[in-house]
Amino acid sequence: MNTQNKEFKAWLKSPLALPLSLIALVVLYYFCICDVYTVLDNRKSQVFQWMVDSWNGRNDLLHGFAVPFLFLLFSYQSFKVMQDEPDSSGKSGIAFLLLGLLLFVGSARTIQPRLALIGIPFLISGSVIYACGWRAGRHMLFPAFFWWFAIPVPGLNQLTNFLQVFVTQACYYVGSGLGMDLINTGNDITSATGKWSEFKIAEGCSGIRSLMALVMIAAIFAYYTQDKLWKKAVLFASALPLALFGNFCRVFTILVLAECGFEAFAGGLYHDFAGFFIFFPAALGGLILLDRLLNPKKFRKKVKVTQKG
Repeated sequence: MNTQNKEFKAWLKSPLALPLSLIALVVLYYFCICDVYTVLDNRKSQVFQWMVDSWNGRNDLLHGFAVPFLFLLFSYQSFKVMQDEPDSSGKSGIAFLLLGLLLFVGSARTIQPRLALIGIPFLISGSVIYACGWRAGRHMLFPAFFWWFAIPVPGLNQLTNFLQVFVTQACYYVGSGLGMDLINTGNDITSATGKWSEFKIAEGCSGIRSLMALVMIAAIFAYYTQDKLWKKAVLFASALPLALFGNFCRVFTILVLAECGFEAFAGGLYHDFAGFFIFFPAALGGLILLDRLLNPKKFRKKVKVTQKG
């Protein structure tokens, strides 16, 4: 094992190691898991094609197109760190490989391509851990499991409805508390004084697309900025409340502009670009603030005391 790991890690230091390794993994798993053949009438499911087809606005998964490029970037960073790790046993990688194969078999038996996609990170990380040892291979866990952000998530319609109701009621109660005359009917908010016409909090305004992108960003931010697992978990879990806050700010500012007499601008140009100028700054600002709260020593200013002689 030690000899095998030493030889493989020595090869990793060559300039062609990273591209050849990634190409080999992609080719291997593409041809092995591209098609899921089931036991029922030889039905076949195109796993990768099904995943790529899901990356569209209808499924709120447009961020999926960024996942392959980010996977390559994170893998490159991991390979550089792996070279400096000491030798260790890679037997734990076998468990990852077996679990990935089990998920693939389950996918074939149940005609569920999502199970095969869930198993791919286990196969990728298991292969690297077995070849390089646990200490080096564990750095590949995050890039490998980052692929999960590209998998279609079931039940998003129910979450969309929840976000619509939350944003609508939050804007209504806060606006009413601040003196705005509003009428709330379902997911619609209307000015009681007739200053502006009805604003409907539609599915596209629920924030589900921004939420999925923010969850992915929160995972990256947590992994590369925090040194403890519990801190990573706190930052990652904060994605949902921060997304709710950011989307509330976005929709509420639209109502404020309409109340001030800029209804056409609020419902048009501002509505289309508020996600970039309001949602993400508010949500990302929350992540940065939470990082400062979790790591006060990291941001504490160092004061130098000099004595005058």
